[in-house]
Amino acid sequence: MSSTISIAASPAPSSTAHLLDKILRQRETFFDEIFQGKNIRGQIISFLAGIICLSGFYGLTMGAASLPLNWSTGLLQMLTSAVKVPVLYLLSVAVCFPVLFIILVLMGARLSFSQTLALILLALTLNSILLTSCAPIVLFFVFTGSNYHFIKLLHVVIFTFSGFWAMLALWQGLRAMCEKSDLYPKQSIRILQVWVLVFGFVGTQMAWTLRPFVGSPDMSFQLFRQEQQGNFYEAVWLSIVDLGKSTLPHEK
Repeated sequence: MSSTISIAASPAPSSTAHLLDKILRQRETFFDEIFQGKNIRGQIISFLAGIICLSGFYGLTMGAASLPLNWSTGLLQMLTSAVKVPVLYLLSVAVCFPVLFIILVLMGARLSFSQTLALILLALTLNSILLTSCAPIVLFFVFTGSNYHFIKLLHVVIFTFSGFWAMLALWQGLRAMCEKSDLYPKQSIRILQVWVLVFGFVGTQMAWTLRPFVGSPDMSFQLFRQEQQGNFYEAVWLSIVDLGKSTLPHEK
């Protein structure tokens, strides 16, 4: 049987491993298949499954920060965060993707709705792979007693790092494909760069709405925070300030 058969044809573990390896090593193959319209539906299903499973696993590590304080609260936070992280990504795509597709069509892109969606989901699957690879680092700091604000900022850094490399890979792949095909004009790359920024802003606000992901040690478990004052960026700044205060030597 040919090795180029669709990875979505079987849910076997070996197929999943092949999907991850192919995204890391052979992304150009995915780009070629998407531009040629090969098995788009199967690829979208595979990417969605990868995003849900991998980002959900990272969500478990986010909620694990509550385990050293209270096991029952920690387990609840782990389960809810494992659901919230995939929801965060998928809702952000649902909000931002339609405008991207319409603008790309107006700019002359000839990719179908499903082809364009597959490209975005490919980038988010790579993002999820990178998140999962950072999970051991998070668990190390959680179980060595790191400060709550440090753990929150660590997650912000990891999400930023993973998102940057995923979108960079998408940009590089599309730029290469533009040289081989007239389905995606070069000016669409600039539109995609602007869309990535919009996606980032929508994603951070969505994360603020869906919080908590980590769980504050000073508060009881809540599925969603009842108060919604402030915003994501203010919360990050306050965590930096609080972390700085906690690391300063105390006067005797």
